[in-house]
Amino acid sequence: MNIYLDKDYYAKPDSELLGYVGELGARVVDITGLRVTGADSYSCIIEYENGTAVEVPIVDSYFTVSQELLPSAQRVRCQIVAKAHISGSETCYLVKKSNIFTAVIKPSLSTETPPGADTLLGSIHKAAAGIDAASPEAAALISGVIAEAIEKDISGG
Repeated sequence: MNIYLDKDYYAKPDSELLGYVGELGARVVDITGLRVTGADSYSCIIEYENGTAVEVPIVDSYFTVSQELLPSAQRVRCQIVAKAHISGSETCYLVKKSNIFTAVIKPSLSTETPPGADTLLGSIHKAAAGIDAASPEAAALISGVIAEAIEKDISGG
């Protein structure tokens, strides 16, 4: 999937396919037009039908669609965000948000549940229990859990 951001930060995906249930990091989402004055990091927020949202860091204008992002066949809502971090602290501010667009996770012929698909969401729920979901601490915590899960997925551990 390629997502093009115009000068007004309007996101235009070239496809609505995010991936198929159970795929293991086989797809890359490439984002063009991320340049936002004042921003020093970017991410894609993916919201599932059950209301759970995951923030995926965008590095070098792309992110890999991991197995944990494809837990079941469904339509998901996505939004690209640009952030600015305050030097010397973990505080960050949203600089700009794209429009919300829809992506699709399609079923596969395999009926097996991908191992670990619930692990990431379960880890996020457990780690964020009792924390204000809108707080910078929650965002940092959730990003850390996702980064750790991605690192484990890449290393095979």
